[in-house]
Amino acid sequence: MERDLRNALRNTVTRCRTLLESSVAEVLEGTFAIYPDGTSAERSSLTHLAEADHVLRDELLAQLQHIQATMLGGGVPGKGAVEQLVREVAFTHLNRLCAFKMLEVRKHMREAVGRGLQSTGFKFYLAGHDDDEKLWSGGQQELAYRNYLLWLSTTLSNEVGPLFSPEDPANRLFPAHATLMAVLDELNAPALAEAWTEDETIGWVYQYFTPKELRDKARKESAAPRNSYELAFRNQFYTPRYVVEFLVDNTLGRTWHEMRRGDTVLKERCDYLVYQPNEVFLSDDAATTFRDIRPGILSAMRGDFSALPEDATWPEMQALALAIDGYDLAPRLGLGECGDFANAKGEAFARTGKWDGSSIELWICLFFEQRCFRHFGEDPALGKDDAIPRLYQSLRAALQGPAPESGSEAVCVAPRRKKDPRDFRILDPACGSGHFLLYAFDVMAAIYEEAWGDPESPASEATGNALQSDYPDLPLLRAAVPELILQHNVRGIDIDLRSTQIAALALWLRAQRAFQDLGIQQGERPELPRPCIVVAEPMPGERELLKDFLRELAEPRLHDLITSVWEQMRLASEAGSLLRIDQHINEALEEARHQAFIPQKPLKLTLFEPGVPAHQKSLEFTVGKDEHEFWAGAQQRLLAALEEYARRASNGQSYVRRVFAENARQGFDFVELSLERFDVVLMNPPFGSPSTPSRPYIEQTYPRTKNDVYAAFVERGLEWLRPRGTLGAITSRTGFFLTTFRKWREQVLLANARPIVVADLGQGVLDTAMVETAAYVVEKTR
Repeated sequence: MERDLRNALRNTVTRCRTLLESSVAEVLEGTFAIYPDGTSAERSSLTHLAEADHVLRDELLAQLQHIQATMLGGGVPGKGAVEQLVREVAFTHLNRLCAFKMLEVRKHMREAVGRGLQSTGFKFYLAGHDDDEKLWSGGQQELAYRNYLLWLSTTLSNEVGPLFSPEDPANRLFPAHATLMAVLDELNAPALAEAWTEDETIGWVYQYFTPKELRDKARKESAAPRNSYELAFRNQFYTPRYVVEFLVDNTLGRTWHEMRRGDTVLKERCDYLVYQPNEVFLSDDAATTFRDIRPGILSAMRGDFSALPEDATWPEMQALALAIDGYDLAPRLGLGECGDFANAKGEAFARTGKWDGSSIELWICLFFEQRCFRHFGEDPALGKDDAIPRLYQSLRAALQGPAPESGSEAVCVAPRRKKDPRDFRILDPACGSGHFLLYAFDVMAAIYEEAWGDPESPASEATGNALQSDYPDLPLLRAAVPELILQHNVRGIDIDLRSTQIAALALWLRAQRAFQDLGIQQGERPELPRPCIVVAEPMPGERELLKDFLRELAEPRLHDLITSVWEQMRLASEAGSLLRIDQHINEALEEARHQAFIPQKPLKLTLFEPGVPAHQKSLEFTVGKDEHEFWAGAQQRLLAALEEYARRASNGQSYVRRVFAENARQGFDFVELSLERFDVVLMNPPFGSPSTPSRPYIEQTYPRTKNDVYAAFVERGLEWLRPRGTLGAITSRTGFFLTTFRKWREQVLLANARPIVVADLGQGVLDTAMVETAAYVVEKTR
């Protein structure tokens, strides 16, 4: 987005925020008698309110109570809870109006806000809704239009999620109609016309909603963020598109590049993908052909030559020889036909006893000799020939020796098994408005199509079938890809509910654009799953409601586990992704098994009667079978119980119960996501000090990286990776040279991962952030 357009959008968002927050606060106080300090008038004194308005007021009071309960310390709702409610409601209304504007401009729905009360979509709505048409005819146009906007939100809630939730307090606290029209005038200004076609617009709205002046004021008042809200807005810095592409290309793109052994369209489509023309893709398939292959040989077949044994056996030498495909590699490196090259080099080697060439050329000769003996010769261990042992020893010396200064040596790439795209998992643990996930969506779409055309593409763990089996023709796959990416691939976490609203909306809009690009009309598009964007939410703070939940839970063995998780989750909104709730659950489950004397596996015992031969009379039974089966599925049982409670809680019970159920669901969504493991972790994490409430936890839990929260995020990201998963991050560059980060470098980063690519970017990258940055990718090694 051009700077002039960004500036126009910044000014518009600032004015809209002022309008909406002022109006929402006025309605809260003037209509519902809920005051800025958190106090409220007695219900009996509010004779001007109809019964329906009293219900709305009770629900707003319940929401304030709930906000206060989730704050550390709890207590009676006060100024902080009211300010948070006003801020969140204003932001939700602005986001919804911006979303409607983007949807109508992109032709995903009829005009809804472009001309206010005269919008085409509103007129169609009135034609199909008699009650609101009567309101319009009776002079209550403002109320009819409000009902229309709420109806639009409800229709989008199933697919988009949090931004349009029917339980959101924004549905109960509407700004004055004059304010609404003033905001629409701002959004419909000609200067912003181009903004509504840009995918990144909604992300800029998120960043600009919190003005720079507020960040400066917070930093002046406190060196460390005083709460998660301050931590979030102090670190709202837009990640430039080129940085996003650089990190996604060299994590997700690089992973796919290696799975395809360099034969991929991503080499042309991913502008920042780093690869070298002389890459040699190794294979460890031969390890299954030969027996008794030692770890040093296996490691060498996977790119680590440090432990190649001097006394390799004949099967081990054969296995190493077959780690490359010389028939394919020789012509690709410009060496000609494999046999001709190997024969010529081999004759010179045999004649002089010296090798003249690169280690990869030597490896090609070893490969060809193995093929020759496989088809024509005998085992050289019998003494008939020593070519392969001599080639092996020379290759071992070359691979373990210093790299040539010329840089002409080929680059060995460890083998990476292909996988079905549906089995890729990508996480941004500080997702903000979802920039990394949006571009990952684009790359995944290309991966799906390339995998579909690959006859060697393996079956998915999710379905048991390859893509072509589930989608017999390419147009069918293309129509399914948006749903598949949202359902299987992209995941996000943030401590800020506002950012999760934005990220989910942005991904949904990206999916709709994919349908539009394919020419799939609105009525023909499949219903999309909600994007898996999770707010790090404490389990609801009201202890009485937790007790109700436990009373209704049929399985008492889960009570202690749920209570333990609930207590640990109190810090979720402050520590966010740094909360190691997955480790806590595993430790709690292990403790529960231990207290119940449950073995890791059921134990089969046989009892014999004294004096009776064993074959005549004995009793066999299994110890701990039922208990073992129960605890093996305890996580799933816990989540299923919560789902059932949420379903019943939202069916006609009180608003506060529905809020409890919704937030409990969000809390357990965070738990469930924390238990997953990922192929790719991408992040632009917060930097500097942690929030004051989370500091004791982070100092205790991350002793090696507690000096800066970004270092702790990198440590946590590595924990989330599967073996050989990749992490891409843009952070302060200080970690690479300051002595205070030595433990992070040596004990976290290099002890668990290897660098793939590093870009030292310097200052001026993250908008107004005064920080020198580096963007880097590492691969998990253990």
